Amino acid sequence: MTENSFNMQSFRHGIYLDKPVEEVYKLIGTGNGLTKWFIGKSVYKHNGAIRNDKEYVQSGDEFKWEWLEKDLSIDGKVLEAEINKIFQFTFGGSFIVTLTVKEDKGRTLFTLNQKYSPGAKSNDFAHINCCVCWAFFITNLKSVIEFGNDLRETLIDNEELVNR
Repeated sequence: MTENSFNMQSFRHGIYLDKPVEEVYKLIGTGNGLTKWFIGKSVYKHNGAIRNDKEYVQSGDEFKWEWLEKDLSIDGKVLEAEINKIFQFTFGGSFIVTLTVKEDKGRTLFTLNQKYSPGAKSNDFAHINCCVCWAFFITNLKSVIEFGNDLRETLIDNEELVNR
């Protein structure tokens, strides 16, 4: 069983994945991988040069992510990246997200921790919204890596769906 936790300063989600650590890390530590389950488009830059989207990101890289089927983007920075272990990045102006992978009992334990950046102003709505949204995206990661099914809606505008 994975340990999940939540309070108004941080939260943690964990899930077991039935794939090797190396395969899971490719989906979190490369721009191409992230677009399969989380982001619609990602661009990483290292010292101003655009990184190949199949190349592992590195500490210090800057990124721009665009959501799938939404007019929403976010800029950030990779704080720590160690292949097959950890990927940590800024998330908006308020949060730091740490993704870790490790082999555990023949499976990969994927853990996501999100906390406020030092000095960031608390925003309860954003914090709770991130907790809920990350739960969906982690579920989608499991669906994509184990079954090949992307659960994100791509055939209809989400606003149109809500207003029906």
